[in-house]
Amino acid sequence: MRIIAGKYKRTPIKTLEGDDITRPTKDMVKEAMFSSIQIYSDTRFLDLFSGSGSIGLEAISRGADEVVFNDLNIKAYKIIKENLAHLKEDRLVYNLDYQDCLNKLNGKTFDYIFADPPYKFNAYEDLFFYVNKNNLLDKDGILIIEVRKDTILKDEYLRYRLFKEKTYGISKLMYYKLGD
Repeated sequence: MRIIAGKYKRTPIKTLEGDDITRPTKDMVKEAMFSSIQIYSDTRFLDLFSGSGSIGLEAISRGADEVVFNDLNIKAYKIIKENLAHLKEDRLVYNLDYQDCLNKLNGKTFDYIFADPPYKFNAYEDLFFYVNKNNLLDKDGILIIEVRKDTILKDEYLRYRLFKEKTYGISKLMYYKLGD
């Protein structure tokens, strides 16, 4: 696995072996996602269910100023810390359940929240609830969820509406924004 663009382009990163708990986002999916969003120097990005942190690391490489990582798996947490140390980047990394992380971040807002939960995850109502409860998504922000392509999510959760959906191999990216 490597960073595919930006300041750290082609830098290899450590990953966990993919399994039921963690699985790396494929380069094709990563490139497609980052091609569809805008990363600027003042971008605030949350990589929830981070795994190796490859998505958040890509956001850093592309210029995002604030990137926060979270993964409940202690091995993933340690890999993220190692990858950040290798890049000499100092960022917030949490080893919390996603609900605890979202509650802890209350008061912060993000331009992008990327959530790539394990395929067996099915608490999407809760995910949107905690994002909403803590007002974590900027008014123009986007919540991007990576799921298995056969996963069906609602078009609307609370105030968040699906506005884009793309399938890449076995993965699907679903983009939600605050509704009008």
